[in-house]
Amino acid sequence: MKVGYARVSSVGQNLDSQVVALKEAGCEKIFKEKKSGSKIKNRPVLKEALDFVREEDIFIVTRLDRCSRSVADLHNIMNQLENKNVTFKATNQEFDTSTSTGRLMIGLLSVVAAFELDLRAERQADGIAVAKKKGVRFGRESKMKEEDVFEALKLKDSGQSNQTIADQFDVGRSTLLRYFAEHKNINRECN
Repeated sequence: MKVGYARVSSVGQNLDSQVVALKEAGCEKIFKEKKSGSKIKNRPVLKEALDFVREEDIFIVTRLDRCSRSVADLHNIMNQLENKNVTFKATNQEFDTSTSTGRLMIGLLSVVAAFELDLRAERQADGIAVAKKKGVRFGRESKMKEEDVFEALKLKDSGQSNQTIADQFDVGRSTLLRYFAEHKNINRECN
């Protein structure tokens, strides 16, 4: 079965030319979406189309950017299709994974995607290192300050229940117990 996917970025844009091209390509079912193409997870109709296709189907778009705006995203889509033994075609770009040239292009795009991810990870690690040197702290702010933990420990020693103490400091019981455990570990390291 030939399955088409048409997408435009905004509600004001028109899908008609893509739908016509997909019908001319022989698509029996066409999924239509009006959403930004920046991330696959934000495109529920694309996910539905990828879930719909079955082994030996042909997934057709008019251009690569209709299903993906990044090489990494395209690579993920191609992996999903390949795992289902589904061919991918882009009508306006002569891109067809049933041919050796099409598979070569996917291979090249995969290498570029891996390189792009490595570069992004290196830049991110460099940025984090610089920020840490400047004293930037990462992660969520602590729910309890050190003095709060000491106060909570005093309340525990006076016989109050963990739940009562947690309620008083407006934290969950498991959060309170985690702070108690961390405090014990700190005291062990200091002794």
